[in-house]
Order: sequence, then structure tokens, then C-alpha cells
Amino acid sequence: MKRKVIIATVTAAALVGGGTATAFGVAGSGGDSAEGKPASSSQSHTRSAEHDDDRGDGHDDDRGDRDDRAADGKDGDRADKAEDTGAADVSFARAAQSVLKEVPGSITELELDTDHNTLVWEADVLGKDNKWHEVKIDATKGDVVTNRVDTHKDDDRSVARAAKLDAAEVGKKAADAGKGGTVTSVSLEDDADDGAAKGHWEAETVDKQGTEHELVLDGASGKVLDHESDQGDDD
Repeated sequence: MKRKVIIATVTAAALVGGGTATAFGVAGSGGDSAEGKPASSSQSHTRSAEHDDDRGDGHDDDRGDRDDRAADGKDGDRADKAEDTGAADVSFARAAQSVLKEVPGSITELELDTDHNTLVWEADVLGKDNKWHEVKIDATKGDVVTNRVDTHKDDDRSVARAAKLDAAEVGKKAADAGKGGTVTSVSLEDDADDGAAKGHWEAETVDKQGTEHELVLDGASGKVLDHESDQGDDD
């Protein structure tokens, strides 16, 4: 009875107002619709597009991460091999020039190294500002990738000032002594036991046959004091 009254009221209101009205049903206690038919109990199980996108993104990210790790692994292997063989596009001499252009001063160490799967020349420099600097040069492109003041380095500055040769000259002498090999490392060491501030240079090279050479050179003259190869030869 109540349903009929409501429908009739809505229809009358539409006629009086000269407009239209939409009839609607009120479910009774039995759950019937306005037409007296049972309401449908079917439910939609459609998965949202957002859910699908999230699932797809997860798979893509995982695959991308695996690809990135594989690429990083290959880059790291190539960098390690280049580090061992000295096969850098940027030579030792060119790297030394780039370092001193970035930080004028005295290079006390210049070494071919791998940094985050990238082959770099890593240098310690006593700048003209009397501060120690760490400079890294991309060994493939020649760009400066790092230039920072090293506040933790406490090497004796007098040794660097007393050295008569710079790193580039030492590298050339080491290459000549190492059968024309490629220089991979040069460093100035403090002769603390001597009580003098002259120091000595240590250098590493790799020749065309892949033989590694370790050399010790006088800090002032650059004379080769000791020369050993990985075969145990002592020249």
C-alpha cells in the first residue's frame, strides 16, 4: 500500500509541475524491487585497472633491476680488466695534466682505479693552498668527476715540497725502465727511517706482454733503485 501511495504522489507532482519525475521503488521487508521482483544478488568481480598497473609495474621494475645489475656487472668486469692491464683511454700523462689543471700543486699519488664500476685516475694532490685534495679523472672521457679537500689525510707536506720530480716525470721514467710499459700507479713515499724529507717514488707498470713491473725510484733524481716483475726478476 505504501509503495502505491509514494508512486502516485510522485506522478501527481510531475503532472502538476509540468515537468518529469523519475519513479523509484522502495524495497520492502522482503527485499523486492519496485516491480515486485527479487533484487539481484550478483556482484561484479572486475579487477581495477590500478591494481593491474601496480602488478605490471612490479614485474617491469624487477626485470629492469635485473638488467641494471647485469649491466653494472659487465661494466665492473671491463673496468677491473682495464685497471689490471692499464688499458685506459686517458693516459697517465694526460691524467696528470688534468689533475694539475683542476688543482695546481704537487701530485703525490696517481693511480688507475675502479670507482662504482667506472675506470678512473685517482690522485692525491698537495695544492698551492697547502691543503690535500682528492681528484678523480674519468679514465675514458678525461672529465673531472671528483674534486674535494681531504681533511683526513695527514701526510708530511715537507716530503712533497722536497721532491725534485713531479709525478708525470716519474711516470715517464718508470715506463722507460719497465720496457715501455703502461703506467698504472705512481706514489711518493716518506722515508721516515732516514729522518730526511726526500722520500722515494714507487711505480707500477704493465708491458705489452702483460708483465707487471714494480719500481722504486729516488725521490730527487728519479734513478731506479729497485725493479721487480711478476716473474720475480730483479734488475
